[in-house]
Amino acid sequence: MPLLVRRTGRQQLARSFYRDIYNENDFYYMFVSRAYPWADDNDPEIPRDSQFYLQQYKHDMLFVKRVEAADSVLLTKRYDWETNTVYDQYDDEYATDHPAFSGATNLADAKYYVLTNDFNVYKCLDNNNNSPSTIKPTSTGTDTFELDDGYVWKFMFQIGSADRTKFLSQSYIPVRKVAGSGQPEFDVNGEVASISVTAGGSGYTTATVIIQGDGTGATATANIVGGAIDSITIDTAGRGYTFAFVTINGDGTLATAEAELGTTETPTLQQAVESTAISGTVDRIVITEGGQDYINNDVVVVITGDGAGATASATVNAAGSITSIAMTSPGSGYTFAHVGLEQATGSGTGAVLRPVISPYEGHGGNPPKELFATNVGITATFTSTDADIIIGNEFRQIGLIKNIQNFAETAIYTDTIGTPCHVVTVSNPEDYALDDIITVDSGGRFRVIQKIDSNNDGTVDTVYLQEVYPGISVSSSLNNLNSGVTGMSINSLVNPEISTHTGDVMYIDNRKPITRDSDQVETVKIILNF
Repeated sequence: MPLLVRRTGRQQLARSFYRDIYNENDFYYMFVSRAYPWADDNDPEIPRDSQFYLQQYKHDMLFVKRVEAADSVLLTKRYDWETNTVYDQYDDEYATDHPAFSGATNLADAKYYVLTNDFNVYKCLDNNNNSPSTIKPTSTGTDTFELDDGYVWKFMFQIGSADRTKFLSQSYIPVRKVAGSGQPEFDVNGEVASISVTAGGSGYTTATVIIQGDGTGATATANIVGGAIDSITIDTAGRGYTFAFVTINGDGTLATAEAELGTTETPTLQQAVESTAISGTVDRIVITEGGQDYINNDVVVVITGDGAGATASATVNAAGSITSIAMTSPGSGYTFAHVGLEQATGSGTGAVLRPVISPYEGHGGNPPKELFATNVGITATFTSTDADIIIGNEFRQIGLIKNIQNFAETAIYTDTIGTPCHVVTVSNPEDYALDDIITVDSGGRFRVIQKIDSNNDGTVDTVYLQEVYPGISVSSSLNNLNSGVTGMSINSLVNPEISTHTGDVMYIDNRKPITRDSDQVETVKIILNF
């Protein structure tokens, strides 16, 4: 039985995954693992998708770092604008019998949008009968525009500096939606940019600012001068807002304020495009068959469908064939349309016309959907600002895990960084070397992962022990199998923060050994294709 998983379905799967991260429906962590060598460290083994190896990946974890909302984005294919290149034009009917100039048989594979060296993204609505593009589009306005080479473009958005640094690659561009179009939407990246005091009130000695809306995390502080609210300072911008209301509580009265929303990703340009996008326009009319016996200036183009307002005019050549159709108004609200011809005189027949209709939200109204963003980019940066980020030892695996639990396995772990290691303080740090195997009188077995100076007094006193077999307490007697030292004691013991028995590993990448030092920063990027 023939089946079809549409590219739009894949985009929605990517969107849902991004939503889980962005709205904290689930908690994802990047992790590094495996301090001990491969059989050949220059040739890492191929990851295997089995329960046995799954548990080994988790068992070897050294630390985890949470993927925050700002660490993920939807991605789509990258097509750079280059002069004298023919780009596909937007067409809602690309198919096997109607391919794009590039040969694509569906819109998702067509090269109908470009990224310029200004980091602007444009959609091509007309390529002047498959002519080369010779003039770079530069406008960042909300209207479509035609250049002297005959290309008609629509500015979509500009990639902000943060997204360029974290997500832009040779193959993919980051795509966001930033305006809510009047409805709460999870993937709107709106934040509370500022709060304006509309009435200062009186009698305040203390005041609390309460921000309510469809996003999360925004906080602010009221500044009081002479008993009135003089200004409000944003402490945390939050995320996901399409609207926000501000209430001021305190011991005074009558103070009011209004929130202004924005985003770190060039809000003015993209928000303007999204908010002015016209739903379901008829962009152009394709002449499939020109017909015969039509009379110029006696042909009326009739557009019918579920929208309204689209009008066009036809040009007829001396042979009586329709040679061009010019849109005089694109109308709006169309999801389907039929184009016919009426004439007062003459007996023209045989013309076959096809309308090209914009996405229902309009060109630029929903960039991730319009550009088929079927990929999710995730990035994480490992620095040495937290003791749990291993220093001085090697790691050989990078992975992504979902909903790992705390060590007691009583709740999903949600802190920024976590370690699966037992952390002990010792009086004899010289008895421990990295990767030594430590046995415990109660049956436990551990690997030395890290040694640090926890008091910053120049003396190493803390050891991270990775569990091989469980069993250790503050009164345990330890033996070092590598050095032969026995009867070692510990001064204190802190249990791991996370349980390696839990969580779903989504991705694993085996690598040659990487050694971290105190000045090292790694930025790890993952692209998941849906």
